[in-house]
Amino acid sequence: MSEKNKGNVAGKVAAGVAVGALVGAAAGVLLAPKSGKETREDIKKFAKKTKDQSIKLFEKAKKEVEKKLMNVKKAGKNIDGEEYKKIVAEIVDSFKNNGELTSEAAKKLGEQLKDDWGRVKKQIAA
Repeated sequence: MSEKNKGNVAGKVAAGVAVGALVGAAAGVLLAPKSGKETREDIKKFAKKTKDQSIKLFEKAKKEVEKKLMNVKKAGKNIDGEEYKKIVAEIVDSFKNNGELTSEAAKKLGEQLKDDWGRVKKQIAA
């Protein structure tokens, strides 16, 4: 995957994960007794932090999926679309159960990782 595509995918995941958090945080920040300039700065910092965390989490999940795929391949098992989806679901569930993701963020992450099947399929075949 090119760096540009990585950025686009990670950006989409970051946006999806950040939406819920931003709405709640923005409401809290907007109701805080600060000046408009301070409030805007707080929102900007929070948005950047959330995006950065989302990108890191996406990359971590992607590496976990790739590691598991390699183990399945080494075991001599075939990896098809269904097996890939099971692996993604397992990884996403572990992130959700560890408290690293909310249910909504886990759903979005799972969808994005499942959308990568075409790219992963090419890598496995190589």
